[in-house]
Amino acid sequence: MVTAAVAVVTLGAGFAGGFYTQAQVTNDSRSQPTVTVTVPGPTVTVAGPTVTAPPAGSPGVAPAVNPLPSGVAGSPTPTTVRVLSASPDGGQGGTKSVLTGRGFPSNEVVRVSFIIKGDLGEDYKTRDLRDTMTDATGAFSVEVVIPSDLKYDANLNAYLRARTTATKTETVFDLIA
Repeated sequence: MVTAAVAVVTLGAGFAGGFYTQAQVTNDSRSQPTVTVTVPGPTVTVAGPTVTAPPAGSPGVAPAVNPLPSGVAGSPTPTTVRVLSASPDGGQGGTKSVLTGRGFPSNEVVRVSFIIKGDLGEDYKTRDLRDTMTDATGAFSVEVVIPSDLKYDANLNAYLRARTTATKTETVFDLIA
């Protein structure tokens, strides 16, 4: 239901002028849309025309799909996105965290390291934690223990890194002193 302001002008015995009133527009799927206007005197209801779908190309209407000509290849398949996450993604030294990755090369060794970075983003301290293998889909999940000798580096940027021969991906780890 839509409510709209409608200007009504009346001329009659002893009254000439215009005023605003509210009109209610309803559209029941079984009937034509109607507008009801309340004015002094009788209530007037006006039925509108039957609503049909607007033609293609009208504002608010999606254009018709224009298919590719035969023999033209579509877009290439998107490449797999590498994703790396830690759970939990923060804690003190000695915390156990599960590092999960996907989108890596299949059946390849992954070296997991804990990295502290300096102010310029360079590797300041690196601790190799363990190696694991990706499965046939390029995924892995491995439990690691955060080094406990780095508590004084808690104010610097800390990361867990997964590295293969061709890839390097990092995720933030919030090291708490």
